[in-house]
Formats: sequence, structure tokens, C-alpha cells
Amino acid sequence: MNTLEAIHRRRSIRRFRPDPVPEELLTKILEAARRAPSGTNAQPWKFVVVRSPERREALAEAAYGQAMFHQAPVIVVALGDRKVYKRRMRRAKELIDVGAIDAEVIEKLGNVYRNRATQTLEPDQAIMANCMIAVDHLILAATDLGLGTCWVRFMKVEEIAAALGLPEEVFPIVMIPLGYADEDPPSRPRYPLDEVAFAEDLDHPWPAEVTEDGA
Repeated sequence: MNTLEAIHRRRSIRRFRPDPVPEELLTKILEAARRAPSGTNAQPWKFVVVRSPERREALAEAAYGQAMFHQAPVIVVALGDRKVYKRRMRRAKELIDVGAIDAEVIEKLGNVYRNRATQTLEPDQAIMANCMIAVDHLILAATDLGLGTCWVRFMKVEEIAAALGLPEEVFPIVMIPLGYADEDPPSRPRYPLDEVAFAEDLDHPWPAEVTEDGA
């Protein structure tokens, strides 16, 4: 399956078989997430793979008892790490060393980041944006390997942090039930391409054939 096939075949799965997921597949999925791009190569993510019944039950309760959390043999919790994100300029300098970005650009970025540091929500928003790119890698890799997923933000963050014993600088972003699907959902509706994509400005819809590919 190539990348476009995985994108078109991916569905949000909410019914799972109890079959265990081989560890080698989980490793491939996590490796795909690890390779995601991030701003200044900050990589402010962590992934906790939860398989024990007791801890999965705690996470299911933190997800308001949604049935898929009780069914899925694996729950991946994607976390944002504020401590790692604070080291982003150090990682950015690595990009200079390999010739990926100019030192002048890094200096400008540093000035912008210092100004934004006074905005309370800015770091967490940036961390979440970066981590969701990695989550998308994870989900598409799972699809490619014949597994189902559903990323979920409808959850009690404090309860998840307590269940996983998270330090203050690490916070939950999404939980992903993962396993073999026990359903084959049809494609879900999406807005037509000419309502979401444009050429040059919002007055010129993208001139492309509209297709109904699922989600």
C-alpha cells in the first residue's frame, strides 16, 4: 500500500477485535511517528503504549467510557513535552550544522520565540501542532499495516496524567485506540475540494475534479 492508498483507506475505527497486536508492528508504527517533521526539529512528543487491562480500563474511564477504549487491545497516548520543546533552539542549531537552514534564519526564529514566550498558550499550541503531525504518521502507518485507529481528544486530561504518572511538563494530547478492526465503515462525507482549496485567494476555488474519498 502506498501513502495515497493509506490516506484513502484510513477510517476512524470504533469497534475492535480483541486479537493482540504483534510487538513488531507496534515498533514499526512508533518508528513512523518518530520520523515525523517538527518545527526547528524540536520533536516535542512522547508515546505511551498501554496494553495492560487495568491501565486500559483507567484510560477508558478517562475517555468517558467510550466503548472502543474497552475493546481495543492497545491504546497509544500521545504526549506533549514542554521540557523537550524548550530545547528547540538547540535542535535548530543542528539544522545549521547539516546545512538545512541558515544561521540568520535561526537567529530570527530565536527572536520570535523569545517574544512569544510571554504568551501563555503559545508553547502548548505549538507542541500540539507538532505532535499531531507525528500522530498522523502513526495512524497512516497503522492503516498500511492492516490495523485500525481512531484519534480521540474527548478525554479527561487530568485523569490520564494521573493514570500514567506524568510529570508536570508532560501533558496528554490525544489517545488512540489501536487494533484489528471489527467493522468496515463506509467513507464519511467530506467537503468538496472546491470548498476547501483555492488558487491564490479565496475568490478562486481550486479547479479540480471533486472526489468522494472516505475518512
